[in-house]
Amino acid sequence: MKSQRPLIGAFAFYPASPETDKIRPTLFRHKCMLNIITALPCEAKPLIKHFRLNGRQAENGFRIYENDQLRLIIAGIGKCAAAAACAYLQGMEPAGKHVWLNLGIAGHATLEIGEAVLAHKISDAATGVSWYPPMPFKRPCRSVELITRDQAEEAYDQNAAVDMEAAGFYATAIRFNSSELVQVFKVISDNQTNPAEQVSAAQTEALIDAKLDVIDRLIQQLLQMDQQSRQLFGTDLQQQFMQRWHFTVSQQHQLLRLLQRWQAKAMPPVLVENFMDARNSKAVIALIAEQIESAPLRFEDS
Repeated sequence: MKSQRPLIGAFAFYPASPETDKIRPTLFRHKCMLNIITALPCEAKPLIKHFRLNGRQAENGFRIYENDQLRLIIAGIGKCAAAAACAYLQGMEPAGKHVWLNLGIAGHATLEIGEAVLAHKISDAATGVSWYPPMPFKRPCRSVELITRDQAEEAYDQNAAVDMEAAGFYATAIRFNSSELVQVFKVISDNQTNPAEQVSAAQTEALIDAKLDVIDRLIQQLLQMDQQSRQLFGTDLQQQFMQRWHFTVSQQHQLLRLLQRWQAKAMPPVLVENFMDARNSKAVIALIAEQIESAPLRFEDS
């Protein structure tokens, strides 16, 4: 029997008390959520039990479960349902920047039943559009290509995982946070030997339950990245840049290092207004780096 755990991730590092409140970063005094989207109740049940999620009254057809750090919504089957669930959760806190995780089962031609995977490429079979989720963290499992289809997999004719929700989830959730903080995690439930129509709700529940340790590690990694992102957003100057352009987590690290170098060379103060012609965050980073490289060393008068 698996043990149930209290809250995990960022909050676990700074337990609340009058003493620790004095040193806690500002981000910990604000509610930070990790939003989990599942398609089926049987995918959600092990998570609800493991993380001690409390049910809310059904809202607009969605069942939502949560604790102080995790929020889970049962979306229903299909990419449109997943997209709607993402939009609904974001609508609960329109200004919120939260972590997003699509979690469920998927088919694969050759992988063993029960193997856990992350999606490093997500493709919508209907539109041909693809996304490539960056993973700047230690992966708790292998990663694969994932194809979202409008119907359940029957052919198993490609070397990729197959589901019915990920494309709708990802295309919507990346509107609400950096792409590093939007991930898709699947447990293989069917393959050429064991087709999808033979997978029962009880089997699905057991497959997810068996990978709770992997899910724990993944959530920990994502919350740590979110913590780092919020800490980088701490200074007024960084806020000015990040409010004007969208920076991924890795770009936020680049920006921080460049601003530190700018200050170390005793250059004139950085003015966001001087970079307003930049089309995107990548161009901003390139311009700052260029100015740092071309600037002569200056020394403060003693």
